[in-house]
Amino acid sequence: MIRVKCLSSDYDGTISPINVSRAESRVPLETRVMLRQISSFLPISIITMKDLFFIMPRTPFARAWSAIGGLEMRIGKRVLKRESLEHRLAGISRAVDYAKSHITNAGVEIEEKQDSEGHTVAFCVDWRRAQHPKAAKQEAEQVAAYCRELRLKLIEYETQPFYDVYPVAPDKGWALQEMANELGVKSGVLYMGDSETDNSAFKASTVSIGVVHDETPLHDLNCDYFVRFDDVPDFMNALLVNDFMFDSHFSMISVNPHGMRRY
Repeated sequence: MIRVKCLSSDYDGTISPINVSRAESRVPLETRVMLRQISSFLPISIITMKDLFFIMPRTPFARAWSAIGGLEMRIGKRVLKRESLEHRLAGISRAVDYAKSHITNAGVEIEEKQDSEGHTVAFCVDWRRAQHPKAAKQEAEQVAAYCRELRLKLIEYETQPFYDVYPVAPDKGWALQEMANELGVKSGVLYMGDSETDNSAFKASTVSIGVVHDETPLHDLNCDYFVRFDDVPDFMNALLVNDFMFDSHFSMISVNPHGMRRY
C-alpha cells in the first residue's frame, strides 16, 4: 500500500462527464461531495486542457490548477505562466480568425482558451454537436491543415470529433511536477486521467489511474490501474476511509496489464 499525499486529476472524462456540452459540464454531486471531504485532508490539484475561467468555478475544492495544458497555473492566489509564449500567440490569433471564417456548419464550437489576462492562447474545434457531421469534419480538417502550416501544435484524439490547437506542445507531466513542487509535495502523488494526453502525468505520478468510460482509449493509456467513471466516488470514499492508503485490492480498482509499475 502507498500513502497518498496529493490527489491530482484531469477534468473532462475523469471527474466530469465527457459527452456533455461546455455549458452543462460539471462535476457530478457524489464526486463533488467526496472531493470536498478529501480537500480537508489533502491538497487537490486539477490539470486540464481547459482555461482557468472555465475550470476554477467548477472545482472549488481544489487548491491548485494547471490550465491550458500547463500554459498557466494558479496556486492559491498566485498565477504562474509558462515562459516564451508571446512570440507564438500571433499564430494562434491567425488560426482562430481562419477557423471562424471557414467553419460555417451549424453546431460546430470554436472554444477559445484564454489566459487570466483575457488573451486567447489556444483553442478547440469541436463538431460533436454539428448538424451535418460529415461536412463539419471536412471544414475542421481544413482548419487543422492551416494550423499545421503555421507550425502550431495539434492535439488530436484518435476518432474523436474535436481537437485542440496550442502554441507549444502541452505537457501534463511537467505541469504535475511543477505543481507538486509549488505545493511542497515530494511523494505520494496520485493522478487520474482518461486520455493519451495524460500519459506524461501518469509517468510523473506515484500512483496512476486511468478512468474508464465509453470513449477511453484503454490500450493507449500508460497508467498502472483502471477505475470506471461511475465508480470514481466509491474509489475516493475508499481512499478516505482507508486513511489515504492506496490499496490495489480496492474492489473498484483493476490492474492495467499494459501499464508500467514503478514500485
